[in-house]
Amino acid sequence: MATTVPQTALTVAEAAEVLARAIHDSAEWRRWSDARERFDADPQLRQMQQRLAELSRKFQSARAQGRGLCGPDLAELNRLQSEVQASPLARARDEAAAALIQFLQDTNRLLSDTLGVDFAANAAPRQSSCCG
Repeated sequence: MATTVPQTALTVAEAAEVLARAIHDSAEWRRWSDARERFDADPQLRQMQQRLAELSRKFQSARAQGRGLCGPDLAELNRLQSEVQASPLARARDEAAAALIQFLQDTNRLLSDTLGVDFAANAAPRQSSCCG
């Protein structure tokens, strides 16, 4: 005689929590989280990002006045952006983010196949027009 194990149905909230934990425990999430923490903890990168934020605010202000950023500020902005992007920590963070995005897209495909609709597209907030 075959014995059956009773299955307990999870609520959607419980299943979502299990899925969130599985994503959080995945190698892709850990790699991205570690890379992001290393990037954020680097004092030189932090200083460059603070200066980039200052220059960005200056640029936004100038643009609001119908001007642009020019001269030494524009050169510094471009140089800092290039240096940050060329940083091994930034490249590692960006590569880990790309792997995480692929993992989440694959997860969405699994959910979508099971549900028969594009899960992420249906879960996204609706964009409304100006007239409702």
